[in-house]
Amino acid sequence: MRKKFVTFVLVAFVILCVWALWSTNKEVQNPYVPKISYHQFLKSNILSPSEHFCKKSPFFTIIVTSYVGHVELRSAHRRAMPTDILKSMNATRIFLLAKIPPTEKHLTQQAIENEHSIYNDLLQGSFIENYRNLTLKHLMGLKWVSNKCTPIYIVKVDDDIVFNLANTYKLLLSLGIQQNLLMGYMLNNTVPRRQKQNKWYVSEVEFTGSMYPSYLLGWYYITTSTVAKKISDEAIYHQFFWIDDIFITGILRKIVGIELKQVPKEFWLEYYELLECCITDMIKKSIQCPYTVGPNGGRVNLIIEFNKIIEQCNQWRNCSTKAIKPLKDTCIVGKERRIFSDGQGAVQLIKS
Repeated sequence: MRKKFVTFVLVAFVILCVWALWSTNKEVQNPYVPKISYHQFLKSNILSPSEHFCKKSPFFTIIVTSYVGHVELRSAHRRAMPTDILKSMNATRIFLLAKIPPTEKHLTQQAIENEHSIYNDLLQGSFIENYRNLTLKHLMGLKWVSNKCTPIYIVKVDDDIVFNLANTYKLLLSLGIQQNLLMGYMLNNTVPRRQKQNKWYVSEVEFTGSMYPSYLLGWYYITTSTVAKKISDEAIYHQFFWIDDIFITGILRKIVGIELKQVPKEFWLEYYELLECCITDMIKKSIQCPYTVGPNGGRVNLIIEFNKIIEQCNQWRNCSTKAIKPLKDTCIVGKERRIFSDGQGAVQLIKS
């Protein structure tokens, strides 16, 4: 009887060891899953703007989701929208970063700290920089701004997105003062991608539903401090979900009871060639570009060119507001693309 008991204990011990080893390997294979809660990540930042960054509540704050290594893109944003221009609009801007990943061999934390010492506009989280941590970065920005700056409006953009500051400012002025605004490019009836080779593959464990709630494209959207605080406070009670715009402007905003609002139709251009055509029309034909947002197509300085030409049109007042034909009928591009495509297989393991 005693031998059986000893044998049972040994077998149980071996099973426990195998399970522990399997669990450890599973965590290593999935480095994106947070080992601690949202709350732990969101309360401990490596870098943040100084206490006097928001001396008074600004009219709006721009939060720019930026990969830590995108130094040139951050520089382009600063040159396109200098601090003195932002101040004239009672606006502030911060860039949201994470920790330098091991794959970055030529970037040091000291370089990031030097950048911050010059501009005082970096908010760097304590989690590692990678695509599946965008949710943490996004929430970090909403939480910090809604608690520290408490602006009337928050404009969230990605660092590779071109947007026109003057048009954004006009839109915000037209909105008056609102509390529960969440406005951008709405995506409806989007279903989870269940094919493992898909870039946006989501398992039924990660999301059990057959359709995502309506949400805003994360490129560019406008919200308020009230909404940002509600969403970031609510996040700590829910399971981690890595597609940030779906989780934040879809799942969480639905839980806290916020309705989405669509930006004006003339705001969006789906690909960068259309932005270039808009610039060409302003230069060669003196036709004002009515659009506000679009991707930069890998062209770092496109945001500078776009804002500069629009500023000249406004300053000289020599640009017509009406084109003979719609831009999409006259602009020659390589091929049609959609804002939310199915994506191709590009899944790879990034070791932390």
